[in-house]
Amino acid sequence: MRFFRALASPCLRLGFCLPLLLLVMAPSSRAMDQIMLKSGIRVSGTILGQSKDRLIMRVGQGNAVYSKKAIWRIYEDITDKPADPRVLQRDEIPPWWVPLSDLYHEDWVNSLKAIPSGPITEDPFHNVPYVSFRANTIYELNIYGNPSDPAALEIGYYGNMWFHSGDAQKRCRQFLASYLSGLKQLQAIYRLNATGGRETVSGLTIEITPRSSKASYGGWWVSIWNPAKLAAARCPDAAAWKAACAQNLAGIKKFTAGETAWMKYSLQDAAKRYLPLERMEER
Repeated sequence: MRFFRALASPCLRLGFCLPLLLLVMAPSSRAMDQIMLKSGIRVSGTILGQSKDRLIMRVGQGNAVYSKKAIWRIYEDITDKPADPRVLQRDEIPPWWVPLSDLYHEDWVNSLKAIPSGPITEDPFHNVPYVSFRANTIYELNIYGNPSDPAALEIGYYGNMWFHSGDAQKRCRQFLASYLSGLKQLQAIYRLNATGGRETVSGLTIEITPRSSKASYGGWWVSIWNPAKLAAARCPDAAAWKAACAQNLAGIKKFTAGETAWMKYSLQDAAKRYLPLERMEER
């Protein structure tokens, strides 16, 4: 999944390699642990165990043993949900623990926390319950409907990014593109103009909502949703919506040991070791 995300954008630019990728790589609903080696290489897999001196990780179809002396940082999965090798259909969206863990493991994300779900009065998400997570105080991930079988997935950003707005939009597109399948869906998400647009492809609607839209609430968003599931998830009134939002978050907390906030390292540590100065405002 992580490998697919890293290659999605370049392959669209190259054109010829994308169909081959789609044949050999179908999106799967699986979140992974990660380790960062001192060489700069990031490895994704499932941590099977570790001792004082070494770490054992399942990578692909085999197991690999790493010396702790060679490891710079360990990113363990933030949920207790087991890996799910099931291949998603083209009109399906992965369960909540996949995008949540994937977002936390992005190089450009340091902090992630659950935030209250604000009421939405504009379509298409009017009265659809959702859980919301804020990354780096700027980016926001929203999961609509049943978190284990989402009706919609949305990522965007708030704040004055000025000359970094293009980078933020690229990150949001690439993040959601990793959960799409089929050449037509991938073409659609990159074809949509940053100023707004909507297409429905292979059972999923893909939309970009600019800041100028009334439905944006001051943010810039990329969204994907299954129209039938979205309609079925809509609550009859505000009271039912509020109760459903609380119930969904409570269900997620059962698999995060009650945690709703995570941080990889302190801002002071990040400034000294990890972050280019021009990226500081995003933390």
